[in-house]
Amino acid sequence: MTKLIRVLIATAVLPGAALAVAGALENAWTGRLPDPVATDWNGAPNGSTPLGAFTGVCLGLGAAAVLLLATTAVTMVRRGRPLPRATVGVGAGFAALPAAVLLSVLVANLDVPDWHAARTGLVVVFFMLGAAAVGVVAALVGGLPAPPVPEEGAAHRPSVGLRAGQRAFWSGRAANPAMLWALALIPVAIALLPAGFPWATAVWIALVGTVVTALTYRLSATVDAKGVTIRFGLFGVPWRHLGLGSIREATTRELSTFADGGLGLRFNPVTGTTAYKVRGGPALVLALENGRTVLVSVDDPETGAGLVNDLLAQRITRID
Repeated sequence: MTKLIRVLIATAVLPGAALAVAGALENAWTGRLPDPVATDWNGAPNGSTPLGAFTGVCLGLGAAAVLLLATTAVTMVRRGRPLPRATVGVGAGFAALPAAVLLSVLVANLDVPDWHAARTGLVVVFFMLGAAAVGVVAALVGGLPAPPVPEEGAAHRPSVGLRAGQRAFWSGRAANPAMLWALALIPVAIALLPAGFPWATAVWIALVGTVVTALTYRLSATVDAKGVTIRFGLFGVPWRHLGLGSIREATTRELSTFADGGLGLRFNPVTGTTAYKVRGGPALVLALENGRTVLVSVDDPETGAGLVNDLLAQRITRID
């Protein structure tokens, strides 16, 4: 079984099958369900939604999540990037969540005279466990581990062959639109849960999450004769500049999504590592003169590292 087929099974077939089963059962049970159906519980049912609208929202969110997950995973495979099991499992479980919500509401409302008589919404726990099981299976099937990290001291020192007197500039970028989708959709998905967020609260959380994520979902790094500049988000803030005098050497490394503290701006006080991350995959590694390390998850880090090393070599030559 090829890597691509494994990834498609994990990210499209498994959560897609859960969504298809939920849709088929809703269609088969239409005559046994009240309309509207109870969708909110506070001890007893205290909120309802038209059956067609609730089903449409659940299936729509699920289809969007499956499409986004599968597209992102296939893109990473085609670019030769690792797909950690944890990433695949969490993604598949999240994509199966709308199906679990729909099924829990259908079962709670099945064969009752009206939504006021719906059974307890605690049945959602069993379907959440089902979504988690989908994630576990997906992780085992579609997880593609990263290649082994080279031993200390054996790291390749890149170079772009910059000659004395030449000038050069490099810019690398990376973005993770899935972060925006997740922060916007997770509160909405919780609002669909029995006894979940009220819709007004979910919308506000989604808006705040989207704005915050817009400030950090993409990353850029530039290298020139003055050093390395790192910028986050739509407006390039926060930003950091590292002069050449503060850098010892530059290399590259493959990062997993949840290593070094996860996504965003992360600092490890034990190792002295600062990570600027919006995704897993190739990253620029800057070893600083003070013994600390800076990681920047941008595309084409090999060229950026090579230019840093060549500029450092020229600087040393001029000083001597």
